[in-house]
Amino acid sequence: LLSQKAAQYGKLKQSLINETVTRGLDKTVAMKDSGVEWIDRIPDSWKILHLKNCVSKKITDGPHATPVFIDDGVPFLSAEAVQNGGLNFSSKRGYISEADDKTYSLKCKPKRNDIFIVKSGSTTGKIGYVSTDENFNIWSPLALVRSGKNFDSRFVYQFLSSSYFQQQVQLFWSFGTQPNIGMGVIEALQITVPPLDKQQAIANYLDEKTAHIDRIVATINSQIDNLKELRKTLINDIVTGKICVFKPEHRHE
Repeated sequence: LLSQKAAQYGKLKQSLINETVTRGLDKTVAMKDSGVEWIDRIPDSWKILHLKNCVSKKITDGPHATPVFIDDGVPFLSAEAVQNGGLNFSSKRGYISEADDKTYSLKCKPKRNDIFIVKSGSTTGKIGYVSTDENFNIWSPLALVRSGKNFDSRFVYQFLSSSYFQQQVQLFWSFGTQPNIGMGVIEALQITVPPLDKQQAIANYLDEKTAHIDRIVATINSQIDNLKELRKTLINDIVTGKICVFKPEHRHE
Protein backbone atom coordinates (compact mmCIF):
# COMPACT_ATOMS: atom_id res chain seq x y z
CA LEU A 1 0.00 0.00 0.00
CA LEU A 2 2.82 2.42 0.82
CA SER A 3 4.51 1.67 -2.52
CA GLN A 4 1.24 2.39 -4.32
CA LYS A 5 0.90 5.63 -2.39
CA ALA A 6 4.42 6.72 -3.43
CA ALA A 7 3.61 5.86 -7.05
CA GLN A 8 0.42 7.93 -6.89
CA TYR A 9 2.37 10.95 -5.65
CA GLY A 10 4.83 10.41 -8.51
CA LYS A 11 1.95 10.52 -11.00
CA LEU A 12 0.58 13.63 -9.29
CA LYS A 13 3.95 15.35 -9.67
CA GLN A 14 4.14 14.46 -13.36
CA SER A 15 0.59 15.67 -14.00
CA LEU A 16 1.34 18.93 -12.20
CA ILE A 17 4.42 19.52 -14.37
CA ASN A 18 2.58 18.61 -17.60
CA GLU A 19 -0.34 20.91 -16.85
CA THR A 20 1.70 23.89 -15.68
CA VAL A 21 4.31 23.98 -18.46
CA THR A 22 1.62 23.92 -21.15
CA ARG A 23 -1.19 26.01 -19.61
CA GLY A 24 0.53 28.23 -17.06
CA LEU A 25 -0.79 29.42 -13.71
CA ASP A 26 -3.69 31.58 -14.88
CA LYS A 27 -6.44 29.29 -16.14
CA THR A 28 -8.58 32.23 -17.33
CA VAL A 29 -6.25 33.48 -20.10
CA ALA A 30 -7.19 33.27 -23.77
CA MET A 31 -5.92 30.14 -25.49
CA LYS A 32 -4.84 29.45 -29.07
CA ASP A 33 -4.10 26.41 -31.20
CA SER A 34 -0.49 25.36 -30.62
CA GLY A 35 0.13 24.36 -34.22
CA VAL A 36 1.77 21.08 -33.21
CA GLU A 37 0.28 17.62 -32.86
CA TRP A 38 1.54 16.74 -29.41
CA ILE A 39 -0.29 19.52 -27.58
CA ASP A 40 -3.72 20.96 -28.27
CA ARG A 41 -3.85 24.56 -27.06
CA ILE A 42 -1.49 26.98 -25.29
CA PRO A 43 -1.97 30.46 -23.78
CA ASP A 44 -2.25 33.19 -26.40
CA SER A 45 1.04 34.91 -25.46
CA TRP A 46 3.10 31.69 -25.60
CA LYS A 47 5.20 30.32 -28.47
CA ILE A 48 6.46 26.94 -29.60
CA LEU A 49 10.19 26.89 -30.38
CA HIS A 50 12.81 24.34 -31.32
CA LEU A 51 15.18 23.66 -28.44
CA LYS A 52 18.13 24.96 -30.50
CA ASN A 53 16.48 28.41 -30.47
CA CYS A 54 16.31 28.50 -26.67
CA VAL A 55 20.01 28.16 -25.86
CA SER A 56 22.96 30.52 -25.41
CA LYS A 57 25.45 28.04 -26.92
CA LYS A 58 25.07 25.19 -29.36
CA ILE A 59 23.79 22.03 -27.70
CA THR A 60 26.77 19.71 -27.40
CA ASP A 61 27.84 16.49 -25.76
CA GLY A 62 30.90 15.34 -23.86
CA PRO A 63 34.03 13.89 -25.47
CA HIS A 64 33.72 10.64 -27.42
CA ALA A 65 37.22 9.55 -26.46
CA THR A 66 37.69 7.19 -23.52
CA PRO A 67 39.48 9.10 -20.76
CA VAL A 68 42.29 7.83 -18.57
CA PHE A 69 40.89 7.53 -15.05
CA ILE A 70 43.05 8.38 -12.05
CA ASP A 71 42.71 7.98 -8.28
CA ASP A 72 41.79 11.61 -7.62
CA GLY A 73 41.11 14.67 -9.74
CA VAL A 74 38.16 16.16 -11.62
CA PRO A 75 34.90 14.15 -11.32
CA PHE A 76 33.83 12.70 -14.67
CA LEU A 77 30.12 11.97 -15.06
CA SER A 78 28.06 9.97 -17.52
CA ALA A 79 24.44 8.87 -17.86
CA GLU A 80 24.26 6.87 -14.61
CA ALA A 81 24.97 10.02 -12.57
CA VAL A 82 21.71 11.62 -13.76
CA GLN A 83 19.31 10.73 -10.95
CA ASN A 84 16.09 12.19 -9.55
CA GLY A 85 16.28 15.26 -11.77
CA GLY A 86 19.81 16.15 -10.69
CA LEU A 87 23.33 14.74 -10.47
CA ASN A 88 24.66 12.12 -8.07
CA PHE A 89 28.43 12.51 -7.88
CA SER A 90 28.67 9.20 -6.01
CA SER A 91 27.75 7.56 -9.33
CA LYS A 92 30.56 9.24 -11.28
CA ARG A 93 32.58 7.18 -13.76
CA GLY A 94 35.77 8.22 -12.02
CA TYR A 95 38.29 11.06 -11.93
CA ILE A 96 40.24 12.63 -14.78
CA SER A 97 43.34 14.81 -14.70
CA GLU A 98 43.19 18.60 -14.81
CA ALA A 99 44.98 18.44 -18.16
CA ASP A 100 42.27 16.19 -19.65
CA ASP A 101 39.58 18.36 -18.09
CA LYS A 102 41.11 21.40 -19.78
CA THR A 103 41.18 19.61 -23.13
CA TYR A 104 37.61 18.31 -22.86
CA SER A 105 36.42 21.75 -21.72
CA LEU A 106 37.28 23.18 -25.14
CA LYS A 107 34.18 21.36 -26.39
CA CYS A 108 31.98 21.26 -23.33
CA LYS A 109 32.31 22.62 -19.80
CA PRO A 110 29.32 22.25 -17.47
CA LYS A 111 28.34 24.93 -14.99
CA ARG A 112 25.51 25.77 -12.58
CA ASN A 113 22.02 25.93 -14.16
CA ASP A 114 23.00 23.79 -17.15
CA ILE A 115 20.66 20.96 -18.08
CA PHE A 116 21.70 17.47 -19.19
CA ILE A 117 19.75 15.16 -21.47
CA VAL A 118 20.83 11.52 -21.51
CA LYS A 119 21.15 10.79 -25.23
CA SER A 120 22.18 7.15 -25.29
CA GLY A 121 21.67 4.00 -23.27
CA SER A 122 18.79 2.55 -21.28
CA THR A 123 17.99 5.90 -19.61
CA THR A 124 17.83 7.94 -22.85
CA GLY A 125 15.70 11.06 -22.30
CA LYS A 126 16.41 11.36 -18.58
CA ILE A 127 16.95 14.97 -17.45
CA GLY A 128 19.40 16.34 -14.88
CA TYR A 129 19.80 19.91 -13.58
CA VAL A 130 23.17 21.27 -12.44
CA SER A 131 22.75 22.88 -9.01
CA THR A 132 26.40 22.95 -7.96
CA ASP A 133 29.51 25.03 -8.62
CA GLU A 134 31.76 21.98 -8.26
CA ASN A 135 34.26 21.51 -11.08
CA PHE A 136 33.43 18.42 -13.15
CA ASN A 137 33.13 17.22 -16.72
CA ILE A 138 30.95 14.86 -18.74
CA TRP A 139 31.15 12.01 -21.23
CA SER A 140 29.44 11.66 -24.62
CA PRO A 141 26.16 10.03 -23.41
CA LEU A 142 25.19 13.43 -21.97
CA ALA A 143 24.02 16.41 -24.03
CA LEU A 144 24.42 19.83 -22.42
CA VAL A 145 21.65 22.44 -22.77
CA ARG A 146 22.47 25.98 -21.63
CA SER A 147 19.43 28.27 -21.64
CA GLY A 148 19.55 31.60 -23.47
CA LYS A 149 19.15 35.00 -21.84
CA ASN A 150 15.38 35.17 -22.41
CA PHE A 151 14.81 31.73 -20.97
CA ASP A 152 14.61 30.65 -17.34
CA SER A 153 16.72 27.50 -17.06
CA ARG A 154 14.42 26.11 -14.36
CA PHE A 155 11.40 26.43 -16.66
CA VAL A 156 13.30 24.79 -19.52
CA TYR A 157 14.28 21.98 -17.14
CA GLN A 158 10.67 21.49 -16.02
CA PHE A 159 9.47 21.35 -19.62
CA LEU A 160 12.16 18.83 -20.57
CA SER A 161 10.95 16.76 -17.59
CA SER A 162 7.37 16.83 -18.88
CA SER A 163 5.66 13.94 -20.65
CA TYR A 164 5.28 16.15 -23.74
CA PHE A 165 9.05 16.38 -24.20
CA GLN A 166 9.67 12.76 -23.23
CA GLN A 167 7.12 11.61 -25.83
CA GLN A 168 9.05 13.52 -28.50
CA VAL A 169 12.30 11.86 -27.40
CA GLN A 170 10.71 8.42 -27.63
CA LEU A 171 9.13 9.22 -31.00
CA PHE A 172 12.43 10.20 -32.60
CA TRP A 173 15.02 8.04 -30.87
CA SER A 174 16.67 5.22 -32.79
CA PHE A 175 17.55 1.74 -31.61
CA GLY A 176 20.77 -0.21 -31.74
CA THR A 177 21.27 -2.49 -28.79
CA GLN A 178 19.79 0.39 -26.74
CA PRO A 179 17.93 3.62 -27.55
CA ASN A 180 19.84 6.73 -28.53
CA ILE A 181 19.01 10.16 -29.90
CA GLY A 182 21.24 12.28 -32.12
CA MET A 183 22.32 15.85 -31.45
CA GLY A 184 20.48 17.14 -34.52
CA VAL A 185 17.28 15.49 -33.33
CA ILE A 186 17.65 17.00 -29.86
CA GLU A 187 18.07 20.47 -31.38
CA ALA A 188 14.84 20.04 -33.35
CA LEU A 189 12.68 18.96 -30.40
CA GLN A 190 10.07 21.54 -29.45
CA ILE A 191 9.14 23.27 -26.20
CA THR A 192 6.52 25.76 -25.07
CA VAL A 193 7.88 29.24 -24.39
CA PRO A 194 5.90 31.70 -22.23
CA PRO A 195 7.10 35.29 -21.73
CA LEU A 196 10.11 35.38 -19.37
CA ASP A 197 8.16 36.65 -16.36
CA LYS A 198 5.68 33.81 -16.78
CA GLN A 199 8.54 31.30 -17.07
CA GLN A 200 9.96 32.55 -13.78
CA ALA A 201 6.58 32.41 -12.03
CA ILE A 202 5.96 28.87 -13.29
CA ALA A 203 9.47 27.77 -12.27
CA ASN A 204 9.01 29.20 -8.76
CA TYR A 205 5.63 27.50 -8.41
CA LEU A 206 6.87 24.12 -9.62
CA ASP A 207 10.03 24.33 -7.51
CA GLU A 208 7.86 24.71 -4.41
CA LYS A 209 5.17 22.18 -5.28
CA THR A 210 7.45 19.43 -6.60
CA ALA A 211 9.80 19.80 -3.63
CA HIS A 212 6.80 19.31 -1.32
CA ILE A 213 5.77 16.17 -3.19
CA ASP A 214 9.36 14.90 -3.15
CA ARG A 215 9.47 15.31 0.64
CA ILE A 216 6.25 13.31 1.01
CA VAL A 217 7.59 10.53 -1.23
CA ALA A 218 10.89 10.49 0.70
CA THR A 219 8.95 10.07 3.95
CA ILE A 220 6.92 7.21 2.48
CA ASN A 221 10.06 5.50 1.16
CA SER A 222 11.66 5.88 4.59
CA GLN A 223 8.63 4.20 6.15
CA ILE A 224 8.92 1.37 3.61
CA ASP A 225 12.61 0.92 4.45
CA ASN A 226 11.83 0.90 8.18
CA LEU A 227 9.14 -1.75 7.71
CA LYS A 228 11.51 -3.90 5.64
CA GLU A 229 14.16 -3.63 8.35
CA LEU A 230 11.60 -4.50 11.05
CA ARG A 231 10.46 -7.54 9.07
CA LYS A 232 14.08 -8.64 8.60
CA THR A 233 14.73 -8.27 12.34
CA LEU A 234 11.59 -10.20 13.27
CA ILE A 235 12.45 -13.06 10.92
CA ASN A 236 15.97 -13.20 12.33
CA ASP A 237 14.66 -13.22 15.92
CA ILE A 238 12.25 -16.04 15.11
CA VAL A 239 14.91 -18.12 13.34
CA THR A 240 17.41 -17.66 16.18
CA GLY A 241 14.79 -18.43 18.82
CA LYS A 242 14.72 -15.00 20.41
CA ILE A 243 10.99 -14.93 19.77
CA CYS A 244 8.83 -17.98 20.33
CA VAL A 245 5.91 -18.26 17.94
CA PHE A 246 4.54 -21.53 19.32
CA LYS A 247 2.14 -21.74 22.21
CA PRO A 248 3.54 -23.76 25.12
CA GLU A 249 1.89 -27.13 25.56
CA HIS A 250 -0.20 -27.58 28.70
CA ARG A 251 0.28 -30.81 30.56
CA HIS A 252 -2.73 -32.37 32.19
CA GLU A 253 -1.94 -34.23 35.42
